[in-house]
Amino acid sequence: MFGWNHDYEYVGVTPGLTPADGTGEVRRVKGRKEWAGEAAVQFAPPKGVSAALAGTVVDGKVDPRDIGAMMIDLSLRGWFRIDKQDDSWLFVQNEFPRDDIITQVEADFLNALFPPGVKYVGLEQMKRQLRGPLRHITDSLYRETIERGWYERDPRSKGFLGLAGRSPRTADGTAVRIQTLGFRKYIATAEASQIKYEEAAGLFSRYLPYAMIFGLTERWASVIGDVAKAAQLEGYGNIMGGLASDPFFWLFFGDDIAYLGIEAIGGLADLLGDGAGLFDLGDMAGGLGDVFGSVGDAIGDIAGDIFDF
Repeated sequence: MFGWNHDYEYVGVTPGLTPADGTGEVRRVKGRKEWAGEAAVQFAPPKGVSAALAGTVVDGKVDPRDIGAMMIDLSLRGWFRIDKQDDSWLFVQNEFPRDDIITQVEADFLNALFPPGVKYVGLEQMKRQLRGPLRHITDSLYRETIERGWYERDPRSKGFLGLAGRSPRTADGTAVRIQTLGFRKYIATAEASQIKYEEAAGLFSRYLPYAMIFGLTERWASVIGDVAKAAQLEGYGNIMGGLASDPFFWLFFGDDIAYLGIEAIGGLADLLGDGAGLFDLGDMAGGLGDVFGSVGDAIGDIAGDIFDF
C-alpha cells in the first residue's frame, strides 16, 4: 500500500503531545490509516476545542450528533434555554451572555436558529429554519479544522489521483484526536468517588456536550447524579446547590432528584415554591437525553445529502 491517505504523526513524542518548539519530525501512521493505539486518560477536553470540533476531528466528519452537541453547548452557555412544550421542546432566546466568546460557526448557527425578530422556536420550526443554513454551518466546521491545522484540505476531499478515499490528518490533527480519545476514556470510566463534590456542578454542564458526541450522555449524567446523592448523605447539600439549580441536571433526574431533599436544591427551592414542585418538574422534564435525541433526529431529518454517513 502507498499509504497516501494515512494520517501523519509526530516522531519521538508521547502520542497526543506536540513538540515544545512547535516543530518536529513527522511520518505517516504505519499499518492503519489513523492512529489506533491506547490513548492515555485525559481529565479535560483539548484546550480551546469545542465538542462539535472534537467530534469532527475524531472521525473526520461532521454529523448530526456534532451539530446537536454544539446546540446544547450554546444553551448551556446561556444563549438560549430549552423548555418542555407538550410532547416536544421550545427553544427560547436569551439576552447575549456577558463574557462569552463565540466562534463564527456558532454565530451562524444562532442566527439561523433565531433570525431577526424571532425569539422562540419550536422543534418543527427549527427543522424549517435550519434546512438551508445547515450546509453552510457544516462547511464552516470542516473549514475550521483546516484553519486550525488539523487537515491540509477538506476532510471530505477525494484522495490520490481523484480516487475515493480520505484527506489525512496532519500531525497536529492526530495529536488533537488522541487527546480527544483520552478524554472520551475519562467520561467512559469516571467514577463518582473520583469527583469532588464542589466541582461536580461545573463539570456536569461543561463536559455534557462532549459526553453527547461520545454517545455517553446517560452515563455521565448517572455518575454526576451519584456524586450529588453521596454529597447529600454526607451533609454537603449547600455545596451541591449549584448542581441542583442547573436546569439540564433537572431534565435528567426528574423525580429522582427528590431523593436529595430540599437542602440540596439551594436557591431553586424559592423558585419552585415547595417540595411538591420537585415531582412536578420531574414529570415535565423527561430527560435531556430526550432533548438531544429530538435535536439529533430533527437535524438528521433535514440533513439530506449534507452528511456523509
